[in-house]
Amino acid sequence: MSRAGEAPGYNDPMISCFKLGALIVTGAGVLALLVILASGARARGKLTYCRNNLRFLGQLAHQQLPSGVDESGAEVHLTGRAFWQAVRRDHFTRSNPRLGKREWIVRFGGMNPFGCPVRGAQPLDLSRLKPSELEAHMSDPETIDYLGPRRPIEAPPPGFLILGADRRGNHPRGGHILRVDLSIDDLRDAVNVQEWVAAPDADASVAD
Repeated sequence: MSRAGEAPGYNDPMISCFKLGALIVTGAGVLALLVILASGARARGKLTYCRNNLRFLGQLAHQQLPSGVDESGAEVHLTGRAFWQAVRRDHFTRSNPRLGKREWIVRFGGMNPFGCPVRGAQPLDLSRLKPSELEAHMSDPETIDYLGPRRPIEAPPPGFLILGADRRGNHPRGGHILRVDLSIDDLRDAVNVQEWVAAPDADASVAD
């Protein structure tokens, strides 16, 4: 019952509880929307990071196209995962006369360009690894998250040959491809990409 001069329902506990509940529901909805927006921004940021990562790898490869030597001593232009491992060896090792061999080093502030930033919860910081851990990681081609070229890049069809692409499982769906001119395309949109990228590895098939 309201007092004289007060509007009906003034200080009514039921109405106050209803208003409080409405505020809580509205606040929860706003919070959920902000979480969704933040998650989407992080996902888009990782995709941009992946594109830039692939382009950076392409720049490293163009500085010194990797090659190997076959049993006869002839130079062999590399394909597949061996291509990227040779790029990694060219740019992340230095001669150590004391050890009598080349040793793995950290460059670019600990950046690990051979790991897809979309795949892991957080990109690996190479500067945090112990020397033995660094050697074990960098010496293992299995730690490279990208496919390499199927064919030697010395004689590509103009504007079409692909240097690399995301491996299956890097992205929830699809991924990116890196063309020889350092342009980046979506893996799903590439035409006949499997003919050019799927390196002769065990997981030669591209992501679908």
